Amino acid sequence: MTNTDAVITLNDVKIVNEDSEKILLSVCADGWSGGKNIATLKASKQTLAGAVKVGNDSTLNLELSDGSSFEGSVDGKISNAKGESVSTEVGTVSVTLDSTSTWTLSADSYVSSFNGNAANVTANGHTLYVNGVALTGTK
Repeated sequence: MTNTDAVITLNDVKIVNEDSEKILLSVCADGWSGGKNIATLKASKQTLAGAVKVGNDSTLNLELSDGSSFEGSVDGKISNAKGESVSTEVGTVSVTLDSTSTWTLSADSYVSSFNGNAANVTANGHTLYVNGVALTGTK
């Protein structure tokens, strides 16, 4: 997602992530300028897997509902197609898990806000940082 303000709504869709780096979603300027870099991903009855990259100039609202699961991470380390770094810090990320949805961390993850029950997050040996503070109460 580059230079746009987009809403992605997924409902019981099968996704096969064939990206060699297992990047599920990247939201960043990627060297372009002039537009917004805002994405909202609303997932209902979804199984999501992979890395979510949100550049320091970008915003993501991730909403998981209706038994959705996400196995992955959130960070801001992004390189463009030439291999040049375009972001090293995560932007603004809001994650909402309803009571039936889960997140299993595949790496340390960084978000600005977290709405939901920490018990629905499986740390898997990693840490979820919310506004710079480790979230407690994860599995």
